[in-house]
Amino acid sequence: MINWPAVINYDGDDELTYVGSKEEWIRDAESHLYNHKCGDRLIDSSGDIFSLDHLQDDIRTPPATGKCIALDDFIRLVRIHASNSHRCCIEKINFRNIAEGISLISSMNDDN
Repeated sequence: MINWPAVINYDGDDELTYVGSKEEWIRDAESHLYNHKCGDRLIDSSGDIFSLDHLQDDIRTPPATGKCIALDDFIRLVRIHASNSHRCCIEKINFRNIAEGISLISSMNDDN
C-alpha cells in the first residue's frame, strides 16, 4: 500500500515529480502510466519503493519492490532536484524523514 504523498523518480532524470494523493495519481494516470520506462520508481512517504517498469493501463497501483530508500539517499535526490530548480544553499537541505522531504519538494513546486 502506498503512503501518500509520494514522488516519481524517473531513471536518468534528476527531477522529482510530486504526487499528492491516490486520487491525483488516478486522475493523472493517463499521462504517467504511458510514459514510464525501465528503472522509473515511485517513492512514498514511508520511503517504500514501487516499480513503474511494467505498468499496464488497467493497473492503478504500482507493485512494491520490497525495498526502502535510505534517508541519506533521499536527501541526496532532493538536493539534486533543488539544484536543478536553481535553489540556493542546497547543502543546507536536510530533513528527519522521507515525508518531510516529500513535503519540501511540494513546497518547491509551490514557489514556482
